[in-house]
Amino acid sequence: DRLLGSDYHGVLEKRIDRLIMSSGVDRTFEVRFEAPITYMMMRDRFDAYLMERARKTGSEIREDEPAVQLVRHNGSTIVRTARGEYQARTVIGADGVPSLVSRDLFPKSHSTYAVGLEAEISPVNGRPWDPNGVLIDIGAVQYGYGWIFPKTDHLSLGVATFDRIGQDIRRLYSGFVDNHFKVATGATHRVIGHLIPHFPSHSRRLVHQQACLVGDAGGLVDPFLGEGIYYAIRSGQLVAEAIESFIKDGRPLSNYQDNVRRELYPEFFAASRIAWAAYRFPRLFYSLSQRYSEAIVECGKILQGRSSYQILWRKCTDLRRWISRLFLS
Repeated sequence: DRLLGSDYHGVLEKRIDRLIMSSGVDRTFEVRFEAPITYMMMRDRFDAYLMERARKTGSEIREDEPAVQLVRHNGSTIVRTARGEYQARTVIGADGVPSLVSRDLFPKSHSTYAVGLEAEISPVNGRPWDPNGVLIDIGAVQYGYGWIFPKTDHLSLGVATFDRIGQDIRRLYSGFVDNHFKVATGATHRVIGHLIPHFPSHSRRLVHQQACLVGDAGGLVDPFLGEGIYYAIRSGQLVAEAIESFIKDGRPLSNYQDNVRRELYPEFFAASRIAWAAYRFPRLFYSLSQRYSEAIVECGKILQGRSSYQILWRKCTDLRRWISRLFLS
């Protein structure tokens, strides 16, 4: 609501208030929350909602006309498509990964990626699924996790790893699906791959001349969960403010990068530390989370916007807190 207002609620499919933590099929525990920690939606409906809002503000949207090249020319950017050319004073790269805007307008730009596989399947074999619960399987893959998310009439299942070296991600995905949710014999479902950018740290430029990168194109993705929609929307708001100030008042576009580094990067740094610990030592992370479920509650508060990764990291590294727990347990 803080980002979009409340009129987007019509595209929501599920309100999630239960988190099931798993480390394989036989090791699970759950945490319930008094308020939703996240919402499920289908991207096609959400994207259509965003496009309709853009049209209402006077934006012109040209569909089925992807950009194929961008070049700088006399202080402007020429955007070339299969149908023609457009001249732009500023360009926003919101084109995901790999980003054409980054490739053509940001020299020496280099990104590394995690990878995920996901499919939408219908419930089978009579096994019910809590319509308001999500499952996170820590350690389903090395340096990553698996998930089961409920939608209105189907489930989204997937795995993601932040270090795919030496892993057969398709085999691991198949093993995860077989372990948690048997697919009927002969059933087929389309598996889709996703690239997830690694957090780029301070070395990544988000502004070069009069071009800016937002969302996945700029590596603005939660390093712990790999979630990017929130940060895509928030960085879009920040870049819009910077471009308005640039056009109206001549203020530098670099203000956008400064604001991202001030607002988002501290969270990313803390989340990346938590991710390192959780995915390098998944069994220990699971055991501690089960024993001290308030850490999972804190994660829920982060998703609700009531806490932060910085707060969680401080609590996790507070030696006095751990020592007192050892003596009281």
